[in-house]
Amino acid sequence: MSEDDFSGIEEIEDYDSKFEKIFPKQKRRKPQDGFKNNKVVNQVLDKTTMFTMYEMINAKIISYVNGIVKAGKESALFWAVDPEGKDVALKVYLTSTSSFKKRAPYILGDPRFSHLKKGTRNMVYLWAQKEFKNLKQCIRHELPVARPLHVSKNVLAMEFIGKAGVPSPTLHETEVNESDYAQIIDFITKLYKKAKLVHGDLSEYNVFKTEGGLVVFDFGSAVDTIHPNAQNFLERDIKNMSYFFAKRGLTVTNPADVLHTITS
Repeated sequence: MSEDDFSGIEEIEDYDSKFEKIFPKQKRRKPQDGFKNNKVVNQVLDKTTMFTMYEMINAKIISYVNGIVKAGKESALFWAVDPEGKDVALKVYLTSTSSFKKRAPYILGDPRFSHLKKGTRNMVYLWAQKEFKNLKQCIRHELPVARPLHVSKNVLAMEFIGKAGVPSPTLHETEVNESDYAQIIDFITKLYKKAKLVHGDLSEYNVFKTEGGLVVFDFGSAVDTIHPNAQNFLERDIKNMSYFFAKRGLTVTNPADVLHTITS
């Protein structure tokens, strides 16, 4: 065999050793609803993503990863653990998906992200940075969101909202009441007036209902209030949430009146 053949074997062994450090079998704990199989993990973890996770372990941001919690078209959520034993959510944006190309309208026009390089991978990396910055902006204004911890390439580490690897239920999965409606309208208002952001993709599917109140997530689409489409996105967020609560039998304020109150 040539030296190149041996280097290939070494690279595979190096990959395997890093995978074992990220997903150590002896430390894994299964989520209450069952641990997803390795097929999904392997589809999500390309070489760059795996090395990014490995670097986060070396930087002591996390200690290891238990496994995948859920996966969608654009991202996958992993349950990780930090050096202090606290649960961490790792959101991995999929660099292989083409759906991020449709996300350009949420970036173009946002003064914070004026330099957009061509290519899906660059778009994904920028999207991760964007969500991280949006979450930090929310935390600065004491809004109920998952606390961001770190971002590197296509991997975002943040506070895990839930227990033992199981995320808290969303509004879609729970009974709702007047307090929930009041909280979400208050959130939309403070997000706009204090954090100067519009979520842009708000629905019953990206709001956790916890014992301490509602917690909003998925901030990759959030834009600055001076974004040219901010008003349209705001109006859509209000209509989406109003329709959801009305469909659940609650009395809601006319969305046009809510929009006027927020923007006046």
